Amino acid sequence: MIAAILTRGRSAVLLGSLTLGIAAGVGYANAAERVIFAVDPIQTETNIFWEGVGDRVPGAQALIGHDPMTGEYTNNELAEFWEQSEGYTVWTVTLHPDAEFHFDWGPVTAEDVLFSYEMSTSETSTAVGRERIAGAIVAAIDERTIEFRYPDARFDWQFYNAGRGALTIYSKAQFDAEGIEGLRERPALTGPYQFMERRPGESLVVERVENHWQNRDADFAEIEMRYVAEPATKLALILSGEAHASDLPSELHADALATGMEIVESNAPAMHTGAIFNGMYMTTGDPNANPDLPWADVRIREAMNRAIDREALLDILYAGGGTLIPKWGMDPRHEGFASELFDRFEEMYGYDPDRARELLQEAGYPDAFSDPTIPLVSSVLAGNPEFGAMTELLDVFFTEIGLQTRIVEMDWPSLGAMGRAREAFVVNPIRNAPVRPTQPFINTFYTIDGTIFGGWEDDVIEEVAQQLNTETDPELRDEIARQGFVHLFDTYAEIPMVAVNSRIVINPDVVANWEFPGISSSTLSHWHLIEAAE
Repeated sequence: MIAAILTRGRSAVLLGSLTLGIAAGVGYANAAERVIFAVDPIQTETNIFWEGVGDRVPGAQALIGHDPMTGEYTNNELAEFWEQSEGYTVWTVTLHPDAEFHFDWGPVTAEDVLFSYEMSTSETSTAVGRERIAGAIVAAIDERTIEFRYPDARFDWQFYNAGRGALTIYSKAQFDAEGIEGLRERPALTGPYQFMERRPGESLVVERVENHWQNRDADFAEIEMRYVAEPATKLALILSGEAHASDLPSELHADALATGMEIVESNAPAMHTGAIFNGMYMTTGDPNANPDLPWADVRIREAMNRAIDREALLDILYAGGGTLIPKWGMDPRHEGFASELFDRFEEMYGYDPDRARELLQEAGYPDAFSDPTIPLVSSVLAGNPEFGAMTELLDVFFTEIGLQTRIVEMDWPSLGAMGRAREAFVVNPIRNAPVRPTQPFINTFYTIDGTIFGGWEDDVIEEVAQQLNTETDPELRDEIARQGFVHLFDTYAEIPMVAVNSRIVINPDVVANWEFPGISSSTLSHWHLIEAAE
């Protein structure tokens, strides 16, 4: 059955290629002027960051930047420098003196930061991470200096104010003159590219800023993000020359490489992928707890993990281009890394369909549950073209051990609405993109105040999160985080899968190279570093 899934996908690709085959000789007219990306549709089509769920318009900037090679925090966005108090409760930022908004909306000032912070932390904001930057008394010390004063320590402040964070800076002057509609229609941003046009459901186009304040001269005059949900169509577009780059799923890379296309990768691991047992609201006294969910039984969660042939999954979804991980979100670059989980993984999570069936029998499945059906979400998420195929594979693995499943087509905002209502009683693919530092990761996905796209909450991990929010000793923090990861591992809190770099298929006749670290929500950033072929 797994082979059948892959065969169906490749048949669709071949059909698409044959359909557009007569266009394969199309030239690349004006390619140096506009580079076209065929990419998955974004989660929410909006030009205002706080009205979406994590996607930034190319050209938007945060306070803190990232080095394109290492992903380390740098001053290559709006903050020239910043510092924190000894207890991490006060963060002070000084803006670059030459920073300015597009379309002659003037210099970037402290008032613009205060305005953007107020909008991003409002009750109507849907920005991922809003809760993690909220709660500060924010004051303008002078025209270029801003102080964020919190009642408690904010060790993760840099993460949430950087390229994957919850705060993007917009022009208060534009808002005062044109209102919220002005920001929606033609936002004045600050990066090397500026907004040009958006066609809902179709595309987003940005254009190069001439004489940009950071002296960043982008190679391409324009970038078009063309939204295409069907992988076969994306491949056909890049083979025909109608697109010059694409986030193709890995299973189609060989088809593209065979025609002379190439692949560029992020310079650091861009994401962890897995599936989460959503709707597990288990903190003491939570009125939304639903113990009748099949996966509320740890034996069912173990069975679902043991049902998966991860080596086959790695080959099919990522063409062997990733690394299997024992714990979703745990990374050797960050605190709490528990290396012993690699040694324990085979014993607890290893592929064993016979043991999986025994576990289902021990749990009394299906008779012990009023509704034994397990809904599996199939969705499209920018930066994760494999998600649809991932759900199909999970469905195959689970069905083969005797689970009753149902694939539910759902867009990400709808899943978020279920999470916001605390009714996300589904199992769904998930990503940790970028690979967050440990404290933001735990706060985001395992706490009551975390993202609506989380789904596991219990007293133990809530206590871990609270301790990480206050403890300052590095050794103690590392041990607290390690215990948290071990707890989540032992309770089968999710289905861990793969760590991968972001990989983009390019036409080398148009795009020569692209240095980006893989640290944004969609894994893509540093658009001005896309190099045009000579």
